[in-house]
Amino acid sequence: MCLNDGHFLLVQGDQETALEDVASLLVMNGKVRLVDVFGKHRDIDATIQEIDLLNSRIVLG
Repeated sequence: MCLNDGHFLLVQGDQETALEDVASLLVMNGKVRLVDVFGKHRDIDATIQEIDLLNSRIVLG
């Protein structure tokens, strides 16, 4: 059975961001690094609290 219904949502507080071009998430020293398909990255000061595969959500704290 395949659960993939599209892109994951990155949830931080009330803000939700679709991870359309994100190829990987890396946890680095209290930050989450988002790396896109072109190798560009963006760091977010947060930690991963939950990865909800059923609802395609990654919740940050």
